[in-house]
Amino acid sequence: AAHWELEEESELIAFLATHKAEAGDNTTFKNSVYSDASKHLNALYPTYRGAAKSQSSCKTKWNNLKKSYNVVKDIKSLSGFAWSDEHGAGVTPETSGAWDAHARVRAHPLSKPFAHKGFPHYAAVEALMPSAAKG
Repeated sequence: AAHWELEEESELIAFLATHKAEAGDNTTFKNSVYSDASKHLNALYPTYRGAAKSQSSCKTKWNNLKKSYNVVKDIKSLSGFAWSDEHGAGVTPETSGAWDAHARVRAHPLSKPFAHKGFPHYAAVEALMPSAAKG
């Protein structure tokens, strides 16, 4: 399986940003864009851990980044937590009960890693996401 370093994830997002006009309604790109992204990444990072980046691994990584973005967006809307892209939700012993309830009630098992870990790609992924209709 492909192993992703932070800078490789950043480069994937930057590459996809240059192809934003080709994305579908849900920021879904054609397989040819992911294929081009894999070629770009493998040329830029010729020494990699794990398998070389493929069209499939780029697509999977982008879908996982979108999932993380949506989870963090939800966390940022919660009251009682001070979000930091570096340190996450900053869960303390005083707020751990509310955090656990969030993970259960909102059915967000994906929230767990963000209790103390940030999501440095938030702004970059947000720039690629479809704008919510303002009304």
